[in-house]
Amino acid sequence: MPSLLACLSVALSNHATAASAATGEGIRLELSPRICTLAIHDKQCETKVHAQWTSPREESLCLVIVDRPEVKRCWEHYSQGTYSVELTFTEDLTFQLRDPALQNILASEALRVIREALRYRHKRRQPWNIFD
Repeated sequence: MPSLLACLSVALSNHATAASAATGEGIRLELSPRICTLAIHDKQCETKVHAQWTSPREESLCLVIVDRPEVKRCWEHYSQGTYSVELTFTEDLTFQLRDPALQNILASEALRVIREALRYRHKRRQPWNIFD
C-alpha cells in the first residue's frame, strides 16, 4: 500500500509540473513605463515601451498587445528577451506572452493611462500681500 501511494504521489507531482510548465509558471514580464499620465489637454500617449521577460527555462513564446495585431514579437528556445516599440494610444494596453500558437497566456502586464483630473484638485489661494 505505501508503494502505491508513493507512485500516485510521483505521478501527481509530475502532472502538476507539466501543468505549471504549460501555464507559464515562473515566466516574468516587465514593462517600462507602466503608466502614461495625460495632462488635461493631451489627447493620447506617445511613448517608447520596453518589454522584458525572463523564464527559469528555455521557452518558445510570442509577445503580443491585445487589440493590436500589428505588434507581435516571437522567440524560439530562449530564457529571456527584450522588445521595444514606439506606441501611440489613448486607453490602457495589455501586453501578453503567449505560446507560439497564441492560444495560452503565459504572462500578462498592463500599461495604464491616467488622465489628470483638474476638477478634483484644490486650487491653492495666493497668500495675502499688503504691498500689492
